[in-house]
Amino acid sequence: MTDAPPTPSSPDALEVTARLVLFGFPASEALARIRPRSRNWRVGGSIQIMAAFIAIAPLVALVPPHAPWPLGALGVGGILARRRWIERFTLVTLETSCPKCATPAVSKSTRLRSPHTITCEGCHHSSVLKVPADLLSSGP
Repeated sequence: MTDAPPTPSSPDALEVTARLVLFGFPASEALARIRPRSRNWRVGGSIQIMAAFIAIAPLVALVPPHAPWPLGALGVGGILARRRWIERFTLVTLETSCPKCATPAVSKSTRLRSPHTITCEGCHHSSVLKVPADLLSSGP
């Protein structure tokens, strides 16, 4: 399979030919719809999340025991803000089948990781989604 260059399917998403790989089985071709995330989107989302949890922290401090709740709120806010900050690409849809059992693969809209694993609902094996490296390196 050759890695085709990404083609724009809409103004904000790319359709990319990728592969779903499971060791010991031939790779399945996949059509992934990926949305690149701009720096402004990531920074704005991180600031909004952190601001919300900073606003919640004094309110939850009223619940006894007083110290752990605001610390927990700030910790959770930091974790969620970091997750938004590192989301350079979002996997919107995936059209492929499992390399082992040929069950159609299902993926919800999520942050595209490297490597990104897809668990088959039929055989419960985890395959790796291989997206062309040039797409991931030239992101926003």
